[in-house]
Amino acid sequence: MKIIASKEDENLSLKEILINRGFSSTLIRKYKHSGRILVNNEISIVNRIIKKGDIIELYLDDDNVSVKPERMELNICYEDDDILVVNKEAGVVVHPTAGHPENTLANGIAWYYAKKKIKASIRPVNRLDKDTSGLVIFAKNPFMQNYLQIVSPMKKLYVAIVQGNLEEKGTIDLPICRKPGSTIERMVSDDGDRAVTDFFVLKRSEKLSFVKLELKTGRTHQIRVHLSHIGHPIIGDTLYGSDTSYIKRQALHAYRITFRQPFIDKCISIYAPVPEDMKMVLKDAF
Repeated sequence: MKIIASKEDENLSLKEILINRGFSSTLIRKYKHSGRILVNNEISIVNRIIKKGDIIELYLDDDNVSVKPERMELNICYEDDDILVVNKEAGVVVHPTAGHPENTLANGIAWYYAKKKIKASIRPVNRLDKDTSGLVIFAKNPFMQNYLQIVSPMKKLYVAIVQGNLEEKGTIDLPICRKPGSTIERMVSDDGDRAVTDFFVLKRSEKLSFVKLELKTGRTHQIRVHLSHIGHPIIGDTLYGSDTSYIKRQALHAYRITFRQPFIDKCISIYAPVPEDMKMVLKDAF
C-alpha cells in the first residue's frame, strides 16, 4: 500500500497523515512495532514530519489464510491492492459455516489469492444470504476491512421484486432481533437492534412491485424482514412468507456498492446488472 504525500500532508507527522486516512491508533502501533511502515524506502518512526512528495509505504499483508482454497469461476468486478469486489451468484454461501464448510465464495477467493500469490486472509466486508445475488467486497488487509465497515461505511443499494402494489417510497425504521426458538429467522421486535431501510418503487403492477432499497444499517435479513413485516414479502422468500411460483429463490440483488478508496483518494462505484432469473420475472410482470 503506497501513499504519495500531497501538499495537504506537508509538515504533518506520519501518524497524523495515517489517522487522517482512517487508520486507528491501535493499528498504527501494530505496524510501527513490526517495522512495516516505510518513508522513502526507510523504516520510519511515526513522529517523522512528512514533506510533499514523500513516499509512504505500508506492508499490510498477513499470512493467516485459514480458508481452504477451491477452484471457482469468479465474476470479479473490481480489484486493487486493498480490495476485491465479486458479483456473487444466487445459491453460493459467502463464508464457510458448519452447514457449508466447502464450496463457498470464500473458498474461491482463497484459491484466487493463492493463484495470484496474494498473501491475505479472507475478509468479507459485507455478506449476502446464500440465495441473494450481487456484490460482495473482500478487504485484503485489516485496515481496509475496518475502514469500510467502521470509518467510512460503504453505500449499499439493492433491488427486489415484492408481492403487492407497494407505495411509491418510504423508510422502514423498525428494530430487528432473532426470532425465539430459531437460529436463522429474524423478526421485528421492540427488543431488537435499530434497523433502517429506505425504499423507492421503480415499477409496479397489481401483483408485484420492483423496488430499489438502501440499507442504512446492516442487520441480518434486514430487507427480507422489513418488507415481509409491512405486508410485501420478497417473492421466492419462503422463510418470510412468500412462495416460489415466480422464482425459485428470494428475488433480491445487491446491484451497487459505492465506497471511498483512501489510498487513491477516489470514490468508487461498482454496478452488477440484474440477473437473468429476476429479469425473466420483470419481463413477464411489467
